[in-house]
Amino acid sequence: MLSLEAIYVYYGVIPAVRELSIHVESGRIVTLVGANGAGKTTTLKAVMGVLLPSQGSILYEKEDVTKLPADKRVAKGIALIPEGRQIFGRLSVKDNLILGAYHRKDKDDIRKDMDWIYCLFPLLKEREAQIAGTLSGGEQQMLAVGRGLMSHPRLLLLDEPSLGLAPNIVTEIYDVIKEINESGMTMLLVEQNITMALKVSDYAYVMETGEIRTEGEPDEIMKEERILEAYLGE
Repeated sequence: MLSLEAIYVYYGVIPAVRELSIHVESGRIVTLVGANGAGKTTTLKAVMGVLLPSQGSILYEKEDVTKLPADKRVAKGIALIPEGRQIFGRLSVKDNLILGAYHRKDKDDIRKDMDWIYCLFPLLKEREAQIAGTLSGGEQQMLAVGRGLMSHPRLLLLDEPSLGLAPNIVTEIYDVIKEINESGMTMLLVEQNITMALKVSDYAYVMETGEIRTEGEPDEIMKEERILEAYLGE
């Protein structure tokens, strides 16, 4: 579904991502893991079109989208759940979800997706009239995921979904991530919570200073003490 071929992304003259190549097969969860500053979030922003690579190419469903604007990528079925949630704090839960479907015209399907999200996160249904900024961190993360799903994506990009959350909420979020994937959705996940991310993943890439250092099945990654110590800080 997604191929990044030798991309470079710069912040000014500083290369944040160098000669990076990753592949995401349809229906799978692929994870990018690594320490802070490794280039994981930059990679997601390049896939989303928020940042454009200076070199290399990005193919989505065999189409070259390297220079395509972010809004066009949303329309093609890519959605980003950003780090830090970035919900609309002054709007209600329901209005946040509705804004996730801003480019859609299929009203019946929008309602169906809203019902599905309320099934995934019953708390959001209970609090649909509540101002989103008054939700707890965990509830805001649920809302951020729900808002992303309202764009009806085929590829979901998740940036640090466990960041700042209590362990029981992290477990709940990851249970839902697995359920969403089992519905057929493809995911590219960025995470520092290595253990939790690798539990749900089909394949993983380990990043360090903007480059892929190793890749493999999650079990293989977890068995390599050198990788855990050198790149993941465990």
